[in-house]
Amino acid sequence: MLNLYHNEGGKGLFVDEAPTSAVGQASLLTLAFGCFFFDFDLDGMLDIFAANGHVENDINKVQKRVTYAQPPHLFQNRGNKHFIPVTQLIGPAMRIPRVGRGAAYGDIDNDGDLDVLIAVNGGPPVLLRNDGGNSNHFLRVKTVGTRSNRAGIGAVVRLKLPTGNPWLAVKSGSSYCSQNELPLTFGLGKLDKVPMIEVVWPSGTVDRISNITANQVVIIKEGTGRAENWNISKATN
Repeated sequence: MLNLYHNEGGKGLFVDEAPTSAVGQASLLTLAFGCFFFDFDLDGMLDIFAANGHVENDINKVQKRVTYAQPPHLFQNRGNKHFIPVTQLIGPAMRIPRVGRGAAYGDIDNDGDLDVLIAVNGGPPVLLRNDGGNSNHFLRVKTVGTRSNRAGIGAVVRLKLPTGNPWLAVKSGSSYCSQNELPLTFGLGKLDKVPMIEVVWPSGTVDRISNITANQVVIIKEGTGRAENWNISKATN
């Protein structure tokens, strides 16, 4: 099964919540390659995606309940360490068994929500477009380093919201042999404005920008203290 390690508050201890949750139960008979957190419904809580596929094409002869091609997993985060499997609820394309290997996400149609690409062993890659995931508000942030590296890899972007202070780090790696897009996507739920964005760059520089309107992509250049619109707005259809 997948492992879901919960950080017990900076005490140097992680507890695996999977065996007692739907994450462990749903993934017991699958073999995951690509796996990542992302907010597919933009409600502000990170969900889990896993691309699955066994390594033995005749595994079913040995284990009758296990198959070579397997559908992916999508677990929706309901808060309080509660994830529910929703693969069967979000369209037939997600339910097709495949021999999944790598997986990555990105907003391929510039509508604000995140789409998923799966690398398939012995077949073409599969692009799963997220339709309807942008019913909530979002903010996408592209970082441009000056003293730090140009892409801003390693920068930590934190939002100051009435509901909390979610943060994401800019990184080039993700799951097995895969790279997600570099711009960060924050789900805002029903919030239509971000009171403040804080960016801590690898160089140690800190930028803070106030009162950012939702449903846009902004570029933050290191050391400028401002956000510029990237001219990609939320799709209306």
